[in-house]
Amino acid sequence: MIKLLLPSLLTLPLMATAAPKTPAPSSAIPAKREFPINTEVNPCEDFHQYVCSKAESSFKLREDRSRHLFAFSDSRERLLETQMKFMKELPKKKNLDARTEQARDYYMACMNSTAKAKAEKANVKAVLAEVSKIKTAEDLVEYAHNNLPQGKEGLVRIWASNNLDDPKKNDAMIQASLMDLPDHKYYEQDALMKDYENILVRFFQTVEPKIKKDEATARAQALVNLEKDFVKIYPVTAVRHQRWSEKRIASQKDTVKKYPNLKLDLLFKNIPENLLISAPVPEALEFLNAELPKRPLQVWKDLLLTRSLPDTMDDGYPKMFQAFFDFEKKYFGGPAVRPVRQERCTSAVSGMFSKELDAALIDQVFPNFDESKVNEVASRIRASILQGLEKNKWLSKDARKEALAKIRVARLQLVKPHNDREWDFLPLKTYSKTDAMKNRTLRRQARWEKSMQELREPANLDSWAMSPLTVNAYYSPNENKFVLPIGILQYPFYDKDGSVIENLGAVGAVVGHELGHGIDDSGSKYDSEGRLRQWMTTKDIMEFNLRGQKMIDQFNQIGHDGKLTLGENVADLVGVTFAYNAAFPDGKGSEKDKKDFFVAYGRLWCEVIRPDNAALLRKTDPHASGPARINEQVKQQPAFAETFQCKPGDKMTLPPNERIQIW
Repeated sequence: MIKLLLPSLLTLPLMATAAPKTPAPSSAIPAKREFPINTEVNPCEDFHQYVCSKAESSFKLREDRSRHLFAFSDSRERLLETQMKFMKELPKKKNLDARTEQARDYYMACMNSTAKAKAEKANVKAVLAEVSKIKTAEDLVEYAHNNLPQGKEGLVRIWASNNLDDPKKNDAMIQASLMDLPDHKYYEQDALMKDYENILVRFFQTVEPKIKKDEATARAQALVNLEKDFVKIYPVTAVRHQRWSEKRIASQKDTVKKYPNLKLDLLFKNIPENLLISAPVPEALEFLNAELPKRPLQVWKDLLLTRSLPDTMDDGYPKMFQAFFDFEKKYFGGPAVRPVRQERCTSAVSGMFSKELDAALIDQVFPNFDESKVNEVASRIRASILQGLEKNKWLSKDARKEALAKIRVARLQLVKPHNDREWDFLPLKTYSKTDAMKNRTLRRQARWEKSMQELREPANLDSWAMSPLTVNAYYSPNENKFVLPIGILQYPFYDKDGSVIENLGAVGAVVGHELGHGIDDSGSKYDSEGRLRQWMTTKDIMEFNLRGQKMIDQFNQIGHDGKLTLGENVADLVGVTFAYNAAFPDGKGSEKDKKDFFVAYGRLWCEVIRPDNAALLRKTDPHASGPARINEQVKQQPAFAETFQCKPGDKMTLPPNERIQIW
């Protein structure tokens, strides 16, 4: 099931999909990277530079990467190497279980460039033939809805999401978007929009070689105008982020009646009649409903073509793929070249069959993993948060009681799934060893079937929304649970031979961060049972907002979107604060241990990133940049200033009345 909210430690980047031929990577990731301290930098002036500058300056970003966030990327690259070796050897192995056979066959079809090129061209021809038969807007809507069970593109998405009043039940969530660029601001850039239009012109002339450039240009302009009009009414990222914790529920009958031109009854025929419909962004549905009969049919047909085809045009259309790739590189900080084919196909399998692949690899990658130290860290962090809430001076008595209950009963799913209900695999399918397009459709059919099954059953609150080899972690407020996959339990997040202090500063801050989402700007709207229920009084909310506004202002001042990043920034603050309290009860501990703690936290966010990619993330990512996650958090900590003997006026020191303390 796709959860209502999955606040995680990091937004996962998309892999590059096209570019010139690529040389193999020149340098391997070390088993344990060194982060030499830069003694020429005063930690009280710039702690990020103190901890990270030597590691960052000595690192050369691979041409096929846009970003290297050391703590995450080192671990991912090591896992990727293991996956690549496994997949390369898989076609020769016998007596595989059915789940692993799926991964093998998907991989083999991906690696066959000749067959894939042929399948892509056949797919383009088939989609064009289908779309050409559409004669009315009603036909188009029916076609789009009927596409979904067949593993094809539609206009409206539908999936299962926990009911906001009773998380043990599911609602059907529906959503639509006509915004193909990552953020509203990009539509204001004239040069970008001209190149975007030119790419669409090239696309139409590639898939329909007989049309003249004037016609292709007119169609491209009409499609761009559709998007521009749509983004005028589409909420910005920060607003959409908040919508997930707002209730917008209606019956199927009322939803169908509200959007008659969308013929949603055709979509709802696949789900139980009594299921409620959640539409967190109704503006998109309203726009579609209003504009479908007004705009020329060709615009909507072209919309379906641009949704269905570009992602499937690779080996068969290298020049078109190159144009898309160059556009992404120019404006969004995409990599200079694409990864080698074997990596791309391995990543495709990992993306499509993450849990199936991880189930086959997890014991090989982490043999005899001792969970006891991880459990100890998590227990100490939970106890630290509870202790902090007990001492809270601004929450009302009843609200403090609710906050304590929420943290106390929050479920911790640590390391890996332990049964099929937790693994929650996709339905089995028989994939082709040669037809990559058929496999793509089959995989999407499997996802559709699983979504429909979830809509017919009670919510599976035990399911892991991340596969265990994922280098990340998340908190789900409508389940009140924290999931810590084993994939993240690598250095520098976790060192099985390291001290408890260092692990508290690193993975301990992760645990605190994720549990902190339970009481951030969104998570605090849910109670201990995962129900959307405001448990703070009006006075509590006013105080919480005042404290949060200081965080918003602080990050706005350094060029971030403080509102968009508020939840993650609050979680970072909770994480490092309560991890420190867990490591040093009552502030007791040696100066060396305290320095080690803050350094362990800081090196989690050392990174090298392409400038345009950094600009993209500033607009779209609810997480702040690496340097901000270091500096803007340690300056809130009185213990940091004390440990590093910072003076009033130093950049990493704030006056006590300017420090932010949420909890």
